[in-house]
Amino acid sequence: MSSAPTKRHVPLLLGYKKSKAMVRGKDKKVSLNLTSMIDMFTILVVFLIKSYSAEGQIVTVSDALTLPESRSQLQIELNLDIVVTNDAIVVDGEPIVAVDEEVLREANPIPVLVERLSDHLEYTRLMRGNTDEEEMKVNIQGDVAVQAILLQRVMSSCAQAGYATQNLTVIKVLEGGDEE
Repeated sequence: MSSAPTKRHVPLLLGYKKSKAMVRGKDKKVSLNLTSMIDMFTILVVFLIKSYSAEGQIVTVSDALTLPESRSQLQIELNLDIVVTNDAIVVDGEPIVAVDEEVLREANPIPVLVERLSDHLEYTRLMRGNTDEEEMKVNIQGDVAVQAILLQRVMSSCAQAGYATQNLTVIKVLEGGDEE
């Protein structure tokens, strides 16, 4: 009477063959080197983060705003934001002045805006000890439909408050006319 065949006597199936390495190391346990794997994933994550935020700054544009188009090559910097629409002037998310006929008709600087900007500059000086040129800049987001006199008055108010550099935020248009 013959006994059941052992593993060694079972005929091999077509296309299945144990390698010499498997035969030699059949009693050894396989383990993963986690240190190398963690290093690889760290490098991958750093690469993805760098490639995601490789260029430009994120600027929040109000929904009630249509920015003008420009072919300017300068990148925007994060500074104090002033949003100018036909309804209001907003500084750092806080409505400061409602735009009406009186605001459009008066002299150059807007007193309420000058006061708010001066307070912001003084607060920055108190918090940091002193201010340099980089902290004395503002970004003005002006709607396309805003009257030029209103933008001129806002810029005049910024200059009077001590913000010598005013940047107008625009939508960059590529040479072919496509927006970026």
